[in-house]
Amino acid sequence: MLVEDNSDFREEVQFHLQRAGHEIFIAADGAGLDQVLAVHHIEIAVLDLGLPGEDGLSITHRLRMSHPEIRILMLTARSSQHHRISGLEKGADAYLTKPVDMRELCAVIESIRRRISPAVADHRGPGWTLSLSTMTIMTPKGEPITLTPTEMLLLRPLAEAAPDIVSRQQFVKALGHREEDYDYRRLEAVISRLRRKIATSDKESSVIKPARGRGYIFAAPITVIP
Repeated sequence: MLVEDNSDFREEVQFHLQRAGHEIFIAADGAGLDQVLAVHHIEIAVLDLGLPGEDGLSITHRLRMSHPEIRILMLTARSSQHHRISGLEKGADAYLTKPVDMRELCAVIESIRRRISPAVADHRGPGWTLSLSTMTIMTPKGEPITLTPTEMLLLRPLAEAAPDIVSRQQFVKALGHREEDYDYRRLEAVISRLRRKIATSDKESSVIKPARGRGYIFAAPITVIP
């Protein structure tokens, strides 16, 4: 599902997604989205942030309440960390800034599709559980840990990539910064606090492990839920 008010961009995205084999419905605003939802089952919604009338953040929050199974990819020309955090707080699963590379867009959608669980009703899986909507992580012992927006921006790529390595450059991008302007000591400080926070709650060593100077991994089974 694509909700975008710019007709030229909407047609371009529609063309590339259809060529990639996706069935796609289109709408120019929230009202059009509601009309589609009344008739069709939607797995992924691609939302423009700056829509006329009800904006993308409001629609994202509303979808999280009414259709928690729908995964949301937000598109916007606003690339600041503040806007990324706002989108994640409202429930977006991924965030791309315009101008969008169509290959990256298709790759992100494929990544989201692979994470969609066929058993949405059973949210709890083995190991850890990261909840995007509540911004909490549940330990294997059932202890909830509340995350700050910045911690969520860092922990989410770790959970989604597990058990693969997430590089420091990927973390900086997730935070909405440019590599050349970012002080990596800030990143190390935040990750260090996050590692202690999780380790303290679980009474064990942290499951976030350094990967030989290349980045970090989440070294335990983890399920990501809306």
